[in-house]
Amino acid sequence: MANIVYENKFYNEEVKRKFMQEYAAGTQKIIARLFKVSQTLENDVNKDLYDFNREQLRRLFYLYLPKTVYSSRANVTWVSKYIDWAIDEGLGHGLNPLDGVAKEWKEQFVIKGIKKYWTDQEIDKIILKCVNAQDAVIVSLLFNGVRGVANSELLNLKSEDVDATSNQLTLLDDKGNRRTIAVSEQCIDLCVKALRESEYEKKNGNPSIDIKAPTAWLVENNYVIKSSHTRTEHFNEAEKNIIHRRLSNIAKEIKEPSFTPMNIRYSGMLAMAKNLYAQFERLERSEYKLIMKQFNEESEQSGYRIRNEFLNLPKLRELYKCNEK
Repeated sequence: MANIVYENKFYNEEVKRKFMQEYAAGTQKIIARLFKVSQTLENDVNKDLYDFNREQLRRLFYLYLPKTVYSSRANVTWVSKYIDWAIDEGLGHGLNPLDGVAKEWKEQFVIKGIKKYWTDQEIDKIILKCVNAQDAVIVSLLFNGVRGVANSELLNLKSEDVDATSNQLTLLDDKGNRRTIAVSEQCIDLCVKALRESEYEKKNGNPSIDIKAPTAWLVENNYVIKSSHTRTEHFNEAEKNIIHRRLSNIAKEIKEPSFTPMNIRYSGMLAMAKNLYAQFERLERSEYKLIMKQFNEESEQSGYRIRNEFLNLPKLRELYKCNEK
């Protein structure tokens, strides 16, 4: 759902809360976001969501601004569950207007034209545009499967964790989980360059003319990703926001607001799927297992969502123009 601020209240709140109580806390947050958006239209038509006709529901689903087919279908599913529940409670009238709607109907609300995935060649071009190895290595690490809780695998990465001989990284997250993965030669080279880098060029070498200092000295330590001396409270591992801050600058530079850590990571999954598909001429359980291991996605539920949302042959063919086999 797009980052739009809605009033923090529900239409017919008591009923909405009663429905939400049937689900776990995490799921309640998902449902709450749907109800916060729906209350604007509910107020306009002066009736609860469970009494909407199909046309009013169609208007609502566009308001959610889903970015993927998966999220568009999920929005319809949750609203339909609420309507069914209201009918069972004796609140709704008649039949659920979403009963029997086709898959294509559920998918029609996806926002078009927002770039979310990048090919390996596009990532290479973005990396080449980065003046600082400190910036380029973040993109490469995410694309190769490094992340961890709150990007901790990136922030904890040290010189001794980089094996240039075997192109492997030993990763440690903030939960104490350690793993070793193989990465590209480019990724290893950028790690080495980032470790050696001592000066950071602000705004990718294009600072404003009135800036006092166009560069900043980097803290000397054995971490791949380093803080600058303008943030002297972090002499060891860099502070957590540094990943998002540096990527935000890159996103502005390339004029792609959705160039985020998660989307770079997902693009890496697609690139790995492309290579596996080229090798085995299939994208099935064994190939998915390799991708999930590389990107540390252990949850079966998360894997199911990822496969349905983007990690599949239709999206692969769309992004890489793969031929049908």
